[in-house]
Amino acid sequence: MKRKYEQLLEDALGELISAVGELVKPTYPETPLPRRARVFRIESFTWPCYQVIDNESLLWGMMSHSLPTGYFALRGSVGGRPSASLVAMLLKQCGYQPARVLHAAKQIRAAAEWCRRRAAGRRRHAEEILRQQWKAAEEIDADIALIALSKP
Repeated sequence: MKRKYEQLLEDALGELISAVGELVKPTYPETPLPRRARVFRIESFTWPCYQVIDNESLLWGMMSHSLPTGYFALRGSVGGRPSASLVAMLLKQCGYQPARVLHAAKQIRAAAEWCRRRAAGRRRHAEEILRQQWKAAEEIDADIALIALSKP
C-alpha cells in the first residue's frame, strides 16, 4: 500500500515539476512571470515559494517549516522526477492515511494545472506583443520606402 501512495505522489509531483519548467521557460519577447495570486497548501508545505538566489534567480519550490532550509526546490529535480525524500516527507506528514494522500495529490495536480494555464497565458501574451510589433515594423518599412521614393 505504501508503494501505491509513493507512486501517486511521485506522479503528481512529476506533473508539477514539468509544469513549473513550462511556466519559467523564456518567451520571446520576454513576458513577466505571473504573480503569486494562488497558494496551494499541501499538508505543512506551501507552494509556490520564491527564493532569490544570487540577487536574480527565481526559484519555485515548496516551503515547509519542518525543513532545515525552509524550502524544497522543484526546478532542480533530475529528469523531472521528484526526490524520494520529498515524497517520503509528504507521506509522513499525511500519516499514510489514504484520504490525506489523495488530497495532497489533488492539490499538487491543481498547482500543476495552474502553472500550465499561466504558461499558456505567457505564450499568448508574447504572441500578442509580436502581432502588435508586426504592425509597427510594416509602418517603418512603408515610411522608409516613402523616404527613398521622395529623394531625387
